[in-house]
Amino acid sequence: MSFAVGTPISDANPLPTRVAGQLLDNMGQPITPDNYTQNFTYNTDGTLASISFTDGTNTWTQNYTYNAGNVASVSRWVRS
Repeated sequence: MSFAVGTPISDANPLPTRVAGQLLDNMGQPITPDNYTQNFTYNTDGTLASISFTDGTNTWTQNYTYNAGNVASVSRWVRS
């Protein structure tokens, strides 16, 4: 389910609901990375750079950034 900017919320057009623990991609769509083979890439220092998976049509990637060797941020799953 997606909404255009400025879409009014109403009984006929409610906000999307989410199941507890459900992962959403950058488009707000539910995803299940554990159902697919995941590919890992690493930085030259051996830290995890990204995880990606594909369903054969779309590819999703999650990126990791570091500060002084510690994980500073983990991106949302981004569909490309």
